[in-house]
Amino acid sequence: MQLSKNFYRLMFFFGALWNFSFAIPGLLFPEFSIKLTFGTEMDQSLLLGNYYAHSMYLFWWGAVLVFGIGYYLVSRDISKNRGIVWMGIIGKLCFFFFFIFSYFTAKSTILSFLGGSGDFIFTLLFLNFLWQTRNAAIR
Repeated sequence: MQLSKNFYRLMFFFGALWNFSFAIPGLLFPEFSIKLTFGTEMDQSLLLGNYYAHSMYLFWWGAVLVFGIGYYLVSRDISKNRGIVWMGIIGKLCFFFFFIFSYFTAKSTILSFLGGSGDFIFTLLFLNFLWQTRNAAIR
């Protein structure tokens, strides 16, 4: 399915917003984010009381923020930065499998399942973009 350049620009812009909508609350309100992601049953002291676990949690959301910045850069000029798109596909697939597994093993909430599913949809759209623009990238 051939889509327009404007569609792809908007897709990457909304991909950036998608990442920002998770990363910014995760960085600014980690306790709230943990409850939304892993539920109220999770002992937050496991994450927040442990410097290393808490730091890794913040780095995790920091990486999501950086990927969002990358998608924004791609939205500005879709003829460049294809490597960011490939990195995004890998990252989104990792999040998808992690959150789907976590949800089906009762370690996370439906919100994590929906977030992982959204990442999978973006993965398919990103792959479609790479496929449809492959000839222009060779030139």
